[in-house]
Amino acid sequence: MKKVLLFLFLGSSLSFSETVIPKTSWGVEFNPFRVLVLDSDWQSFSGTISHFDNENGIEIAMPILYSKEKNRYYNDIYEDTETALNIDLHYRKYFSRNRTQGAYLGAFGRYTYLDGKVNYEGKYATVEKFGVGGEIGYRVKDIFDTPFYWGASLSLGGYIGSDNDIYNSSGLNLGIDDNKLILDIELLKVGYEF
Repeated sequence: MKKVLLFLFLGSSLSFSETVIPKTSWGVEFNPFRVLVLDSDWQSFSGTISHFDNENGIEIAMPILYSKEKNRYYNDIYEDTETALNIDLHYRKYFSRNRTQGAYLGAFGRYTYLDGKVNYEGKYATVEKFGVGGEIGYRVKDIFDTPFYWGASLSLGGYIGSDNDIYNSSGLNLGIDDNKLILDIELLKVGYEF
């Protein structure tokens, strides 16, 4: 029995040593759903650039979200345009033995730029604000032995000392980012590690 256990242990350790994991790597990811729904009235992009420290199980990520929506009124005449831009900086620590995959905890800072029609007024306004928060998530790497990866996360935070709830928005992104609360659920981002 001891010989069998020793053989299994040595065999498993050999299989781990054959897999070469680089000390650091980079990743690029995007949300394919946003590309599929592009049209002349809604233009949107969501992507991330990541640096993976595979020795320490740390990821530094910079997600970017851009959205521009045109709202049509009065016989298809453009009445207003809403723009939202989020640029984040995330620090993620993974729980899986110095690898950047599996479950993680993180913290983030966010810069948000909003432009649209103000509530109950015919004026437009631009707001720039900053927020902070935390996140939990899970990353699956080496899908089908390829450099592709997928992740899901939940981020919760708030904006600090800024104007909130000032827009008369029917749009998706401007309506969400106009609140004081930051709540992001990410399920559809696919990435490539190099």
